[in-house]
Amino acid sequence: MVPIYTPKSESEALVITSLMRAYGVAFFMRGGAFSSMYPGPISNSLNEQTLMVDDDQAELARELIQSFLAG
Repeated sequence: MVPIYTPKSESEALVITSLMRAYGVAFFMRGGAFSSMYPGPISNSLNEQTLMVDDDQAELARELIQSFLAG
């Protein structure tokens, strides 16, 4: 799996993971479980999350995220 994007907030992370599920992208949110122990703004590496996707779906994931951020 390759790192694709680091969400700026918990709500952004939720929308992005929903997009990945909706389009069938295999993903893992690194740091997702730990960040739920310390909710709040993602401001440091303690609760930082990173979207990881399969190599063969990386381009689709990037396109989905770019569309979301542009909208």
